[in-house]
Amino acid sequence: LITESSSAPLATALLVPLLVQMAALMLTSALSSGFDWLYPVRIGIVTAALYYYREIFTKLIWNWTWQAPLIGVLVFIVWMQLESNDKSSGIILMQGLEESPRGLAAAWLFFRVFGSIITVPLAEELAFRGYLIRKLVAKDFENVPNGTFTWLSFIVSSLLFGLLHDRWLAGTLAGLGYALALYRRGNIGDAIVAHMTTNALIAIVVLTQGRWALWA
Repeated sequence: LITESSSAPLATALLVPLLVQMAALMLTSALSSGFDWLYPVRIGIVTAALYYYREIFTKLIWNWTWQAPLIGVLVFIVWMQLESNDKSSGIILMQGLEESPRGLAAAWLFFRVFGSIITVPLAEELAFRGYLIRKLVAKDFENVPNGTFTWLSFIVSSLLFGLLHDRWLAGTLAGLGYALALYRRGNIGDAIVAHMTTNALIAIVVLTQGRWALWA
């Protein structure tokens, strides 16, 4: 799939946002100590990468059904069951926000919520459920229909998704859930909405209960 505005193949468009996200994370982490004040910069860069390939993404199927958010809720429940009660990892985040001017803290939280619910699910699902899960089926992944199931692609893509997260077990189970959302109709929109739902519920818990460790 090629667009008039970009000569990049589909694989590039699907992978670049996640690769940019990972590179930006390493760079901003190296430049930061303590509180992650550069998070908005990271999200801005990834959002720009998604926007750059927007015309290629319009070729994908984006509709979804009610089962997608339901899967997202189930993943959220599993994620919370596996979450540690140790709150120490969230202390830096909590203190950084408390010690900051209210406007600055609010702006940071806006980008944190936006990134968690919109940018990150898009970048990760495009790479894992849009590209990798089909690449593990056949080298010429563009000729593999979305939703094509093999045990190898199902398990390996989910394991790699889990390794991308600090909570590798919860991340792996989440990857399995989002893959199942994709398999239902062969529609990446279902996987994206499921992922967005999980992250939105986590954001609600963080903001309403002060469980900052969930974002650590």
